[in-house]
Amino acid sequence: MPQMKFEQLCELFTYTPKGRPLKGFEVAELLGISIRTIEDWRQTGEGPRYYSPTGTRRCWYSERDILEWMAAGAKRSTSEAA
Repeated sequence: MPQMKFEQLCELFTYTPKGRPLKGFEVAELLGISIRTIEDWRQTGEGPRYYSPTGTRRCWYSERDILEWMAAGAKRSTSEAA
């Protein structure tokens, strides 16, 4: 999939930007999954990219990264690999 502008990604997923980094529970809510799944993904490296400033235990997610990660899973068929 070609690189989409942030505005296009927002339109694709009917997402209204917050204009700030998202917390884990916000990402879980956006994706319709549990916060535990987000935490598990951070440990296994399966989910979207996150940011954790040195010396903190906080984790933030870029709105763009989340939407791009979602768009990267686009398929046309169940037999097609993501």
